[in-house]
Amino acid sequence: MRGFIVFGLLILFSLNSFGQQVQSDTLTNGIVKVGKIYITGNRKTKTEIILRELDFVEGQDISLKEFSEAVITGQQKLINTRLFVIAEIVPLFMSPSQVDVLIRLQERWYIFPIPIFKLADRNFTEWWVNQKRDFSRVNYGLQLYHFNLTGRNDKLILRTQFGFTKQYEIQYQRPYINKDQTLGLTLRTSFANNKTISTNTIDNRLQFEGSEDINRRIFSSGAALTYRPSFYSRHSIDVGFSRASVSDLITDANPNYFQNGENLQKYLRISYVFSRDNRDYFAYPLIGNLYRLEVNKFGLGVFNDLNMFSIRASANNHRDLGKNFFVANAIEGYQNFTDEIPYILRSGFGYPPDFIRGYERFVVESSGFISNRTELKYKFLSGIQQLNQRSLVEQFRTMPYSFFVKAFLDLGYAGPPISSSTDSVYNNDLLAAAGIGLDIQTYYDFVIRFEFSVNREGQTGFFVNLRSAF
Repeated sequence: MRGFIVFGLLILFSLNSFGQQVQSDTLTNGIVKVGKIYITGNRKTKTEIILRELDFVEGQDISLKEFSEAVITGQQKLINTRLFVIAEIVPLFMSPSQVDVLIRLQERWYIFPIPIFKLADRNFTEWWVNQKRDFSRVNYGLQLYHFNLTGRNDKLILRTQFGFTKQYEIQYQRPYINKDQTLGLTLRTSFANNKTISTNTIDNRLQFEGSEDINRRIFSSGAALTYRPSFYSRHSIDVGFSRASVSDLITDANPNYFQNGENLQKYLRISYVFSRDNRDYFAYPLIGNLYRLEVNKFGLGVFNDLNMFSIRASANNHRDLGKNFFVANAIEGYQNFTDEIPYILRSGFGYPPDFIRGYERFVVESSGFISNRTELKYKFLSGIQQLNQRSLVEQFRTMPYSFFVKAFLDLGYAGPPISSSTDSVYNNDLLAAAGIGLDIQTYYDFVIRFEFSVNREGQTGFFVNLRSAF
């Protein structure tokens, strides 16, 4: 009991001291030595995974200013590992020149056997409006997620899915495989088949063909090696193989579904991705920047039925304007340098991750496009809701939440349509839409957006989405 009392007083004293030291830092830039780092609450997560996210180490001499900043960014980075519901870094000043550190964590619940019940279409609006709420276009099944399999932030995903798309998938991701914790590895394999698929685009709307037989089969497998030299920068090399086949029904509807009117397409793919991400929270960022470059090469000379090269670049910026006002902006561009793009590998607005709000009903396919999305939002409500305190699962006793109202403006331009698109009225023209909305963000990265928009053509709509717009 005495030990707990002393420990509590020490924390109280350290919090007081930290506040005084941060204030005094405006007058002096003193140096402190980091002593012991104590970690509590990590029942599953390995210590080295936690220490990897800190900007200081035991025995380091660091200025008070840098240390106070490192405490704040350290908490953000621990939350961004998506391993913890709560992450607090508490300085324990043992003297004016030495500080120990207490890291208090509450781990997430890591194992989720989740039933699958989701729409097969691009988005809710595609299903609700264009497909007339057809419940045959629903996928169902079971997926198992383990987000911290061995305590090293490694992820295992198993999926068995039926319905509109039958799919089996296994994926394993380990962020660090070397002693320096700079290299990570991802392995994945999946198989899927469909009876009904989109084969053409007319008037910027997908056209489908289907029968009682299986009309498309896709097998894919790949591996990615990730290099993380610093906290914010990441390089990734991804190599994969894909084998897809379709029935005569599909090639009759669109001879360019694969190249050269073939029923079978096999190719190797390699991609390189660089990202620099210093956003505060990945699931719903409010402060910071994300810069990303992606280069893809489809077809490496092993098979002769595909040869495609593309580049994608984006820049996301988030700023705190003060008084609970925030602004976000995203600029994204894509260019495919291939003359003949097979329909199965088409890209454009309406296909994730590319979209222009106000045009959710449509797809605008092209070999090149650029977009700019901007929104101003106000956080009018946030807090932590106490749930059942007698719950056996500690991670579900509280629920953090934030509510934002916002106004947004989206702009986009897509070049000429691909050969399989006809009567594409939105290509080679400016796309523009504005609107207002409500965002709700809560734990386990759950975000829901309610948005009302009007586009350049005067079309209005109310749309629901289950992920952040940035």
